[in-house]
Amino acid sequence: MIDVPRDDLVMMLEAGYIYLAMGKFSEAKQIFEGIITLAPKHEVPQVALANVLFAQKKYLQAIRILKEALELNPQSAFAHAHLGEALLFYGKRDQALQSLNRASQIEPTGKAGDFARSLSQLVSMGYDPVRLREEARKQK
Repeated sequence: MIDVPRDDLVMMLEAGYIYLAMGKFSEAKQIFEGIITLAPKHEVPQVALANVLFAQKKYLQAIRILKEALELNPQSAFAHAHLGEALLFYGKRDQALQSLNRASQIEPTGKAGDFARSLSQLVSMGYDPVRLREEARKQK
């Protein structure tokens, strides 16, 4: 394994997220896969790769990657929150809420926990992305 300074890995992650925000999924995926090779024992690049798949609506693939990330770090609120999101969009509401609740427990304050709580609150208010997609399809 190549020893890469943490700052360099962070910069590469940022570059990948810039590509993701630009909709350049192939480039983002390549960067995140490269970081996974450089830092195979860290869950953050796995979650980043799952975010690319999620953005492409490849929810099941994202779920698989997120579960791998949680094998690396079962206490990652970041991975639990994103797993909850992917499960929700895949139509697994109950499992999604379990992951979101777990993220909230792990991180009672902080960005991942806040994200999980916000998404849980939306679900409790009736937010259902699967139903919304189906309704949008019917209107076309």
